[in-house]
Amino acid sequence: MKFDMDDHVPLISVNIQYNSRQRIFSNVLLDTGCSSTILDTDLCEEIGLMLDLENAITRKMYGIGGTEICIEQKVSGMMIDTFQLNDFTLQLGDVREKYGFDGIIGSDFFASNKLIIDFNNLEVRKGKI
Repeated sequence: MKFDMDDHVPLISVNIQYNSRQRIFSNVLLDTGCSSTILDTDLCEEIGLMLDLENAITRKMYGIGGTEICIEQKVSGMMIDTFQLNDFTLQLGDVREKYGFDGIIGSDFFASNKLIIDFNNLEVRKGKI
């Protein structure tokens, strides 16, 4: 996955698929300082990923911008770019309106897929096992 640097911030555009529906999330932050992957709730609804309020867990996201409430839930059958997510825990929140991102790919995604962020070549790729 190639990414761009925008004002020293790594941003990527990724195709996200869920239940045979897909959408480009074009302004996604690569953030190794964020423990969880967070996707914008409204954009997820467009691909059929709805909040499961009955089984979801409310989490607080802390950062420089303050505190944001997110809904944490497990998803199966989702693809982010070429990476299949099965029983992956992610967070859904209002990150687009509040922070300007379609989502944030956190360290949980990088670790579970054994990815390397290569700033020299501006790409995210599989690490050697």
